Amino acid sequence: MSRELDVGKLRINTVTKMFILMLLYDGAKHGYEIIKRLSEILPFKVNPEQVYPFLHMLHEKGLAKVVKVLERDKKVYELTDEGKESVEMLLERFSNLLEIAISPKVNVCAGCGVKIFGDGYVEVIDGKELHFCCKHCAENYKEMKMKLRKR
Repeated sequence: MSRELDVGKLRINTVTKMFILMLLYDGAKHGYEIIKRLSEILPFKVNPEQVYPFLHMLHEKGLAKVVKVLERDKKVYELTDEGKESVEMLLERFSNLLEIAISPKVNVCAGCGVKIFGDGYVEVIDGKELHFCCKHCAENYKEMKMKLRKR
């Protein structure tokens, strides 16, 4: 869809809501299933009052739909196309924030060019501290340097 999505419709202001969206993005689920999965994922207890009102809000705003009603009136929710697009936009914004937050901690392997989070394997070569993803890249780098010097 080419129209502009209103990500503000989601009003994600808790970790619980973000995880509910991720679980629905993974596939259709009913409320109790979401609560059960959240209790496995999150380090704190999740109450039905945190889940069901949010599911109803997603439904009211057209971001989720009820695809099935099971025994005891259990409603199975699934994100609509607009809901999926909104979650994708939210994830992209979140990944941009994460990239900004971790970029100062990202190094590039002097041997193969792969990005490394943190220091990786560090060696001082020719008085210069270089970062490598592994010891093997450092060894290959030194071998190539030696070959170039012999020319």
